[in-house]
Amino acid sequence: MRILRSLEEARAAGFTRTVVTLGVFDGVHVGHRYVIRDTLSIAAEHAAASVVVTFVQHPRAIIAGAAPKLITPIEHRLRLFAELGVENVLALTFTDELRRVPAADFAHEVFEDVLAAQVVVLGHNCRFGRDREGGADWLLARADEFSFSTVHAEEIRIGSDIVSSTNIRAAIEAGELARAARMLGRPYALHGTVVTGQGRGRQLGFPTANLDVHHQLRPPRGVYGAEVRGDDGQRRHALVNIGVKPTFDGGAGEETVEVHLLDFSGDLYGRDLEVVFLTHIREERRFPDLEALRARIARDRLDFLAFLGAGEAPGKER
Repeated sequence: MRILRSLEEARAAGFTRTVVTLGVFDGVHVGHRYVIRDTLSIAAEHAAASVVVTFVQHPRAIIAGAAPKLITPIEHRLRLFAELGVENVLALTFTDELRRVPAADFAHEVFEDVLAAQVVVLGHNCRFGRDREGGADWLLARADEFSFSTVHAEEIRIGSDIVSSTNIRAAIEAGELARAARMLGRPYALHGTVVTGQGRGRQLGFPTANLDVHHQLRPPRGVYGAEVRGDDGQRRHALVNIGVKPTFDGGAGEETVEVHLLDFSGDLYGRDLEVVFLTHIREERRFPDLEALRARIARDRLDFLAFLGAGEAPGKER
């Protein structure tokens, strides 16, 4: 998959015939996958190259001065695009200058001039251009103004849920990871880099890797069972603690994400990890002393191993 980081790079690529889709695609969820697969199918029919146009950061950071935490940071999105078979990605940095571009100018320059689009495929809530003027409905109403045709992808529902990044964020923040997974089409995952911690996990006999999760959205505080995928391609099971270590710091510390791999004791500093959440084990709590905490972690480990062995949820906390 070819990754282009600016309009200048895309122009230099010399596109002559493409099918294009546009969006943040945060989560690359079931609805996004429908739009992207539709784009790939139409590209094959037109003997054209497929192009996904996305943004490195969330546009709301510029438009509203604040953006939601991402479900999938850009590098994760790029990997998911590649897995879907996308040929080209134009990953733009959303700037104040770009925010001010009228929708018609954006469509002419990006879709027509730079990408030579034959067809543009847009999701039901995709907007572009100044004041979010442009969208599939806007393009369809002005079909005579542009050299490409437009396909409007309908919204996707799973049960009573409209599949959207907003609804998935709400589900993750509420700890409804099974609901989030249904809309994502896969379990929720965190990405981060292992950084130096305070060594307290090793002190307890359960060495942990402390993750810098790059401002990514995270589930509520507690202990989870997960599969950890390393940048070496290895997959290992792990306990994951999200919280403020109340037994040590009385709940006044900064929230951290700590990963205890069940079958690994090597050096992970500086490594990039993907943490795929499989089950929630218990809420975060304060223990009276280190021995009680050590015993509880040992039980968490056994509960997770039982879950893995029997496919059953961990036992309720007693």
